[in-house]
Amino acid sequence: MRRSVFLSSALVAGTLMFTGLSGTAQAEEEDGAKTVWGEVLPAETDPDGDGWANTDFDPTWMSQESQDKISELAYKKDFGELSQVEFNEAVAALFQKEQQMQAEQSNMDGQEQDMDSSQNMDGMQEDLANLAMHSPQTLNEAPLQETPYHHNFNYDGYEFDFSYDGMYWEWVYGTNKNFTAYELIDLAHNNPEQLNETPVLNGTYDFHLTDQMGEYVYHFSSDGSEWTWSYEKK
Repeated sequence: MRRSVFLSSALVAGTLMFTGLSGTAQAEEEDGAKTVWGEVLPAETDPDGDGWANTDFDPTWMSQESQDKISELAYKKDFGELSQVEFNEAVAALFQKEQQMQAEQSNMDGQEQDMDSSQNMDGMQEDLANLAMHSPQTLNEAPLQETPYHHNFNYDGYEFDFSYDGMYWEWVYGTNKNFTAYELIDLAHNNPEQLNETPVLNGTYDFHLTDQMGEYVYHFSSDGSEWTWSYEKK
């Protein structure tokens, strides 16, 4: 496995190849050779036996500060101020630091995305609630989307429920939903007495349903004390 190195410093160009030095310590991992990026390669990549694989690396993803430090370390190595092993260990520490910083940034980005998603959900709920309370005809004309859905949430003291099973769509706000859309439509045609006996929800509500064929519109409402229901052809 090879990783290319590209540094801006002309002084260290071509000097960042890992090469072991004879007479240095054996690898801590007897079954492999270390790399600065934390991976362990097969033992044959360490012919010098210093514990480090003779391979290059790519620091271009790192911060400019770390790239500059690697350039400085390479300069010191080339002029004999650092051994190859000392250079490798210092670069490995920079890699570890940058990898940790990258992981922390990724975690922060994930948290921001979660916050954005939560804010988007809050905005969607507000929009749906406003449609239900102030523009019900929009919700009566068609489902919110072509695929089935179910949105249930509380907003401004009311419980809202929007659903579509691929055949029927319904929306309602109030509390304690007692019937499905299919059941309400069936009751309206075949057992209206039950709808006259009790409201379909507790509290106040005002919602419309449309049957599968789009032939009828059904209206159910209550002010908390009296309730009404009706249906008519579109």
